Amino acid sequence: MSGFKGLFQTVTVLVAFILILLCLFAGTQKNFLEDVDLLTLSTPSISTGSGAHDFYSVHVLSYCQGTLITTDAGVEVTRNVTECSNRTILSSFDPTQAWPKEVTSSLQLEWPRVISDDFHAFKMTSQVMAVMYSIGVGAMGVAMLVRVWATLAPNASQGPIECWFFVLASFSISIASIIATVIGFEFVALINAHGKGSNVSAQYGDKFLGMTWAAVGLLVAGSVACFANAFVNKRAAPAPAPVSKDIEG
Repeated sequence: MSGFKGLFQTVTVLVAFILILLCLFAGTQKNFLEDVDLLTLSTPSISTGSGAHDFYSVHVLSYCQGTLITTDAGVEVTRNVTECSNRTILSSFDPTQAWPKEVTSSLQLEWPRVISDDFHAFKMTSQVMAVMYSIGVGAMGVAMLVRVWATLAPNASQGPIECWFFVLASFSISIASIIATVIGFEFVALINAHGKGSNVSAQYGDKFLGMTWAAVGLLVAGSVACFANAFVNKRAAPAPAPVSKDIEG
């Protein structure tokens, strides 16, 4: 049974590790999971011809921009990503900085300045989210290394160490996922409220939220299994029977 629990927690942390890496590196290159974003900002460039891109997909480490392509039937609209920014751990999307100066100074673009202020206000929040994701990835990596160490040279201290890194990873990814959810719902609602009448809208990334919360669920389940392996099962193990000695005489 203990072997099964050890395998279970290893699988959970491995799958969670892959999911979070995909969330982190999504959108860092053109056509690499660009639809796994925190939010998508749609601009009024179609109607005004201002020169700004049709949409901006905001990711954890970068942002991508592109145009919308309508099919011949005029019903389905697909996204054509033209460029992605360089990835950085302290990435913070600013729509006015993403556009050339001739666009930001143009009167054709019906852009509410208050939305730029919204992004500036959330700058620190998004950066904290990226740092928490990075801490979680590091903790998951160490937990997997401890599991390899425990397999090759097992000893009593490895279980608590692995459990501690499981808890750290669960805590970090949970905090980052909560921040991402707030950005996805509250911040998007704020942009849509300020963008009324200006043809500016935003939409949260359901794929990103699904992946990050799936990782949280896996890490919590793995943490419970790790705690049971490291502490509960050890205490419940029966003590060795005393060796009987023959009494002479």
